[in-house]
Amino acid sequence: MDSPADIATTNGAVVTSPPAKTRSLRRRVMIAGLLAFGIAWAIAITYSVTAGGRSPERLTDADARTVNAACLDAQHALGRLEPVGAHPTPADRADRVDGENAILTSMLEKIGAVHPTGKDPAAALTGWLGDWRKLIAARAHFVSDLRTKGNEARFVEPATKGVEPIVNKMNDWILEQGTRTDRCNTGELQAEVVEGERIYGPGSKT
Repeated sequence: MDSPADIATTNGAVVTSPPAKTRSLRRRVMIAGLLAFGIAWAIAITYSVTAGGRSPERLTDADARTVNAACLDAQHALGRLEPVGAHPTPADRADRVDGENAILTSMLEKIGAVHPTGKDPAAALTGWLGDWRKLIAARAHFVSDLRTKGNEARFVEPATKGVEPIVNKMNDWILEQGTRTDRCNTGELQAEVVEGERIYGPGSKT
């Protein structure tokens, strides 16, 4: 017996009923929509990391490589620091943060040797480095408090616009560079972490 979706013609051929045709068309439209969505995402990603997505603050590829390499070197150096014990004293904690600050300061010195030719990239890089110095200064203040106040010391992370953590602004600059300076993300460098375990690199949870 023919299904309700089929109608026999006088010569024995079977044609698809309108409801079946509608279902088939709907499937094709859904498949086409999914393909279009995937293509759009691929274009968006490509646009963000190639010339088509250039921000006025974007560094040249050569400058971006230099900046990224300095951050990667810092990650490796930070990872080689002796971890603090399970029950560190304030002095132990201060020594660890102090050692991290030295590495981060050295990183900034290397990046400071980059001099972008464009006005906007140069201003943006200068501002980003300035934010890093504010964060390191806050970390240094915490070290001082650890040595004088002991366990009463509290780390106060700098903020921008009064409320937003400064690291958010710093990482916005990273986004402007596409994926070329990802090793400079403050989370990968654990820049705002002054207590407990540090996890450097892409595996960072901060």
